[in-house]
Amino acid sequence: MDVAVLVRYYDLIDEGQEARMANTRLGYLVAVEKLKEAGSVADLIGGAEGALHRADADIGLSNTLSRLGNVAPAARAARSSLRAAREWGSRTMLVGALSICGTMAENAPSEMVPAERESREQERRSGCPSCDGLDLSQEGWVSLPTTSAALPRLCITYFEAAVATCDTALAAAGGRGSLAAANMRCVPSPKEEARARGCLGASLFALGEEHQRCLELI
Repeated sequence: MDVAVLVRYYDLIDEGQEARMANTRLGYLVAVEKLKEAGSVADLIGGAEGALHRADADIGLSNTLSRLGNVAPAARAARSSLRAAREWGSRTMLVGALSICGTMAENAPSEMVPAERESREQERRSGCPSCDGLDLSQEGWVSLPTTSAALPRLCITYFEAAVATCDTALAAAGGRGSLAAANMRCVPSPKEEARARGCLGASLFALGEEHQRCLELI
């Protein structure tokens, strides 16, 4: 791998983060361009590491576009991060991508449906991804709503998939206490797990679900 390409990727991510921290429209616009370029550079890196960096850049891009009110491209970026996470075989990144998809589905559920369908079609055309020892190509799939009345629950579907991924990984590993750092590729990080459970609880609460379960999740 060309070290200069990797350095360029991290420079773009840092520049995008700095621009976002200005908390202005101009800052967000600059961040969008930096993160788009970072995603393109990640594609040049290729392989597992490139997919990881693409997923990370797309999560940041989705957040930034959402703040600008550009919901359709934000939805596509969120779903792109999910596709890249599956290709890399990282459950930490998969849970993070499912969570950002859930957040987008809370804010703009009607935009997430075409983004999900478009991404699934791209996955179908490209075939099953080749992962090094961990196949996540079928993990974290969600059932899309079939009626407009079911759209508000789409966010819960993503968050439930994120929590289920955490539970499956922890059960397979026999708990988190005995895990070495090298296994974090297979087991989601505590930060992503906490975010997924908290988002699910908050969404269930907002839709009037059983409040004790919501509080337990949060």
